Amino acid sequence: MDEYTDRAYVSRYSAAEFGLRVMRQGVPGDADGTVTATLVHDNTAATEVFSREPDHPATGEYTVRLTSKETATVGPYILVWEYQVDGTAEEWRVWLEVGKSAPEYDPLVEDMKGIIETTWNRFSDLFDFATEGPHLQTYIQSNFGRNRLAQLLRIAVGRLNTVAQPFQSYTIDGDGGASFPVARWGSLLESALYVECLRHLMRSYVEQPEVQSGSGVSRLDRRDYLDRWGIILQGEEAILKQQLDHFKIANMGLGRARVLVSGGVWGRWGPTRMPLSAAARPRWLTRMY
Repeated sequence: MDEYTDRAYVSRYSAAEFGLRVMRQGVPGDADGTVTATLVHDNTAATEVFSREPDHPATGEYTVRLTSKETATVGPYILVWEYQVDGTAEEWRVWLEVGKSAPEYDPLVEDMKGIIETTWNRFSDLFDFATEGPHLQTYIQSNFGRNRLAQLLRIAVGRLNTVAQPFQSYTIDGDGGASFPVARWGSLLESALYVECLRHLMRSYVEQPEVQSGSGVSRLDRRDYLDRWGIILQGEEAILKQQLDHFKIANMGLGRARVLVSGGVWGRWGPTRMPLSAAARPRWLTRMY
């Protein structure tokens, strides 16, 4: 089993669809004959879950849908596509991870799931846990995963709505308001979700105990994780603040900026050495620097 391969995520008991596109000379084209999709456990035994012919919705496109029964067991899997092109046997593999049930994550649209995946990638290479994620995952009480990120995503959108003027009513699913415009402001939402995750980690590490050494069980002191994550949080919040300023200005409906703010028709960029009758900003007897 390859524990360190990036894997597409499927939550337990969810129905997930995967596709294959066959290309011929740069355009989609059907494979020769039958295409087979096989799902196997990524273990030494390579236990087969199913092997069947996929659906064929369009030229060169094939799709297979995993049922809730087939995603009932948590673990790593490989989806193997086998087909032929011009008489040559071809194979394509997709590495999957069936994780814990994630009822908050499953109903999200693909754009929102994409935001969660890009944010999750920022935590997937941390040192503490053998396969993925921060040290929180080793504790029984922890549920840090995509479902938690889906919950934090709702908090992140709520904060973007209310942190400054104008007030907005974006949601993550369009229920009760407009769905957040991921196509235009996806980078902002990624930053906001990442900051919420950092805050969550800091809250989680705040009760870590001191080292207790002796003849009994010893425990590592991880309380300074709160301070370490705090340093990262400061940098990320600064980036988020810059993005948020642009986001709020763009949603205020002010249109294009104008130079005429003060000082006459020339504004602050007007000439200062012109006749008093000219259209220039007022000339003051005393200037303060």
